[in-house]
Amino acid sequence: MITKQDVADYINSQRMQELCTPQEIAHMQERIDPVLANILIKFAGDVSWLVEIRDNMARNTTNRQR
Repeated sequence: MITKQDVADYINSQRMQELCTPQEIAHMQERIDPVLANILIKFAGDVSWLVEIRDNMARNTTNRQR
């Protein structure tokens, strides 16, 4: 059976900088809200770039409105 850690290890083993252009990476970081990143981490495990997005909780860099 595949665990969350197996999924996270697989995703982390992929080289995002080689698979995606800098513009695509920036687009993902702009569009994924820290709250959504936290939910995805619960499903997929500690994926490094999701953790970075989750930890960046500054209001001016999120898509959430008050």
